[in-house]
Amino acid sequence: MKWLFITLVIANLAVYGFSQLETPASSIELSQREKNASAVKVVTGQLGQATAVNVASEPVTTSAPLATATATATATATATATATAKPTPTSKPTPTPVAEIGRCWRWAGITGDQIDNARTKIQNLSLNASETASGESSKVWVYMPPQATLEIAKQKAAQLAEMGVTDYFVVNNGGRWQNSISLGVFSHREAGERHLAELKALGVKSAVVREKDDTLKQASFSFKNLNLQQSDKLAKLSAQFSGSVLRENKCK
Repeated sequence: MKWLFITLVIANLAVYGFSQLETPASSIELSQREKNASAVKVVTGQLGQATAVNVASEPVTTSAPLATATATATATATATATATAKPTPTSKPTPTPVAEIGRCWRWAGITGDQIDNARTKIQNLSLNASETASGESSKVWVYMPPQATLEIAKQKAAQLAEMGVTDYFVVNNGGRWQNSISLGVFSHREAGERHLAELKALGVKSAVVREKDDTLKQASFSFKNLNLQQSDKLAKLSAQFSGSVLRENKCK
């Protein structure tokens, strides 16, 4: 009986071993591993790098509210920059040159032989002047008596100008009335006396009236609408005649 039992055990083991040889273990394991295999992807090598690049290069989609806010902020910044930008400076129009206004002058105090000399020099300078000379109709002379020196006479004349006297000149012809100050000649005594009263009202105390001395010839020259260059020439000319007075008058 013992050998029969051993023989059955051996036979069973042989049958079991044969059955195991007919179905390989690897086939069973592979079939189990292939379940849901399509859901698994394994990427390696260059294909993996290409996939990573594709994923990184995909654009990020911005949500609509964020894009709208960005566009609004950009528009506001642009408008602000435009408003604060400095305006382009424009060129100023060239001003129209202002026409030069002429000046008017009266040159008085030319006496005796100085008259002809002054007339000639005025012509040489091409200046237009109207001459006024004391003629036979001038009978009365208002003046200040001769001063001790020409310098004192000029100082007196400067004081007259400060008082508001406009018609005067220092006589400097070397004659009898040298260093006197002429204050005007008139055709009759009443006009001379009236002018003397006006002078005294201004503070002139030493002026007097007398019959005009025929030896004292006087002349004055009036100039109108002289430009700056012509006025400068006239000023230099008057400085050559000691005792004469050049005054600017209001043009009429």
